[in-house]
Amino acid sequence: MAYIETIKRNNKEYYYITKNVRLSLNKWKKIRIFLGDKKPSKEELKKHAKEIEEKAKPFLKLSNYSYLSEHDAETLQDLKESYNVWLKHIPKSVREKLNEDFVIRFTYHTNAIEGNRLTLRQTALILKDKVIPTGVRAEDYNEAINGKECLDYVKNYKGDLNTKFLEKINGILTKNTGVVYGGRIRFFDVKIQGSAHVPPPHYEVKKHLLNFFKWYSANKNKLHPFELATLIHAKLTWIHPFEDGNGRSARAIMNFILIKKNFPMFFIPFEKREDYYQSLEIADKGEYKDYISRILHLIIDQIRSYGHNKKE
Repeated sequence: MAYIETIKRNNKEYYYITKNVRLSLNKWKKIRIFLGDKKPSKEELKKHAKEIEEKAKPFLKLSNYSYLSEHDAETLQDLKESYNVWLKHIPKSVREKLNEDFVIRFTYHTNAIEGNRLTLRQTALILKDKVIPTGVRAEDYNEAINGKECLDYVKNYKGDLNTKFLEKINGILTKNTGVVYGGRIRFFDVKIQGSAHVPPPHYEVKKHLLNFFKWYSANKNKLHPFELATLIHAKLTWIHPFEDGNGRSARAIMNFILIKKNFPMFFIPFEKREDYYQSLEIADKGEYKDYISRILHLIIDQIRSYGHNKKE
């Protein structure tokens, strides 16, 4: 999939149609066709899109990713490239506003999935305007405050994924929400309401976490970042290592993995929670290829709609 790239030289903008092709697991090549200094028409783009596909053919190969198709990997790479180019070209004030908007939307959606009663507007009033809407429950209010604090922590954290990081994330998310053992690996059994999955008994949790971190160490530089992030999410929700806030913790950590690799963050839309739950049930069965594909298609339009991406 090709996209339009704008390169600025000597205060003048030049247009290219660009396509990313993979040479090896983590090495990509940009193929460009120069379009001139005027924005191309739709007819011109269609013509050049065919040209660049032909130009890319010698580099194309079957996917050797574990779970992603070559097409999906290429789409994600295009989104990453165009997103980061776009970020460099917008004013700092715009970036800050967009980041603020994302924090509000991420916090609203990740909390709503777990039963938080705040609306998107109420979440914005709390996080942006520092207003406590009338009739809001203290638990819902605190979950909104915690969601922003968690995302801020994730974006600024420079270390690697480990048990202390997991505990810190869960501790932030469950603070002042009535959870007794927030931020502590559980020492009692739990059940997931409405789910067929029964988390492992408490005496097996540490063993499963140990195996999880061994798997992570072995695969963090082998898997595609999106594969790694979504699999971490699936494995953590399966283990369910905490009393509460496991889903919210896993979704935050999924974004932590993505931003470490310069991919845009995303949220699971509350409106698509049924599809999301079905995806997790598929992951619980070990059908990871189908699970990753489903998660990608849950969020791909969201990433494309950020305003930075002009796909053809």
